Parts: sequence; structure tokens; C-alpha cells
Amino acid sequence: MLTTLAVPSFTQFIQNNRLAAEANELVASFQFARSEALKRGVQVQVCSSADGATCGGNWTQGWIAVADPSGPDETVLRVWSPSADTFQFTPASSTVSFQPDGFSAAGAEQQIEMMLSGCTTDSARRILVERTGRVASQRVDCPS
Repeated sequence: MLTTLAVPSFTQFIQNNRLAAEANELVASFQFARSEALKRGVQVQVCSSADGATCGGNWTQGWIAVADPSGPDETVLRVWSPSADTFQFTPASSTVSFQPDGFSAAGAEQQIEMMLSGCTTDSARRILVERTGRVASQRVDCPS
């Protein structure tokens, strides 16, 4: 009887930890890009990348940080590999850019939601990038 109750809770615990780890990795990549923009004095973007060298594809394939995108000194600063877990991202692909002053290049708040396939209850995460460049993660309900 106790095993019947404990196994689903333990499974949910493991899934939540996997999701939190992946969300933290995405947050860290945005913080890295913001720091590099401030340090280098150029725009730095984080974008989904299918090949680890150019922007394109979707977040599930991995992502990269690029300094001076579309400029003469465009440089891939770091590559993040895709996770072994099956995550869903909304939007599936996008770019988050930081200006040389650390502010978001979008000029408005950006959001990326992520969840494991088969998401239930409050097992999703929302990554927020504020206009000021501040990055945060919060737990949210799975979309219905």
C-alpha cells in the first residue's frame, strides 16, 4: 500500500528535479550572455541552435551564445547541448539578446516556458527576461 502511494510521488519528484536543472541551465546561459555583453561592449544573443554553430532549429536541440551577431566579429562564445530528457519549449525557437549595457535588446519582457512531455499540475517553468536584463525562473501550471 505504501509503495503504491510513494512511487508516483517519487517519480514526480525526479521529473521536477530534471526540469528545474534544465531551467537553471537556460537561466545561467542568459546570465552568461548578459555578463558577456557588459564585458565585451557588444550585443550578445542566446538562440536555439540545431548545429551548435548557427542560430536555428529549436531549444530542444540545444542553444548557443553569440557575441556581435551579424557583425564583423560574430563569435560563438558557448554551446549548450540538448538534454537527454524530452522537453517542450514555448516558443519552440527564439532569440534572447542583451545590449552592451546589459538591457534586453527586445525592449520588453520575454518569456520562455518549458516542461517535460506529459506535464501535469505545476510541473512547468517560465523563464522571464525583463527589459532591464534581469533573468528569473518560476514554477507555473502546465498548459491545458
